[in-house]
Amino acid sequence: MTQRLNDAQFVEKLTAVQLRLRSYAISLVRSPSDADDILQNASLTLWNKRGDYDATREFFPWACGIVLIEVHRHRRKYATDKLMFSGPLIDTLAAEYVEQSDELENRVKTLQKCVAKLDEKDRVLLKERYASGFKPKEMSRRRGCPITTLYSALSRIRGLLQRCVESTLAQEAHR
Repeated sequence: MTQRLNDAQFVEKLTAVQLRLRSYAISLVRSPSDADDILQNASLTLWNKRGDYDATREFFPWACGIVLIEVHRHRRKYATDKLMFSGPLIDTLAAEYVEQSDELENRVKTLQKCVAKLDEKDRVLLKERYASGFKPKEMSRRRGCPITTLYSALSRIRGLLQRCVESTLAQEAHR
């Protein structure tokens, strides 16, 4: 039996996948500007077709199908203006992206859990480097430690995270 979403639920689903859809569109057209145009058109189409969406199915693959249609429209419209991927290549890339997106999302969630397991000082160091965007040289100066010590600490933390993610995913695969 087909289940429908009310408008608020639909907006919530669409908002939750907006960044993933943008990434998907960029992977198919290479231009962030073109991807934004495509995503805007796709969002309107998704809204207009919200009554066709079956809530018992995954939202992201359905939305990707609409984005793919918009990518093909864009390609036909601008095929002579720009260097663009061929239609069959776009279809291949689209299928690969959707297939791998769930795995990537799972890896990101696992990484977040592994980061949460780190010591506080390691989490602070990661945040300073990657979330705040400080360069190692600046971090070294601010912390008053040799840059080699900083590089060693970051390398150690990355190794811990890699092992944690890989072992967690391996355990999940055996369940």
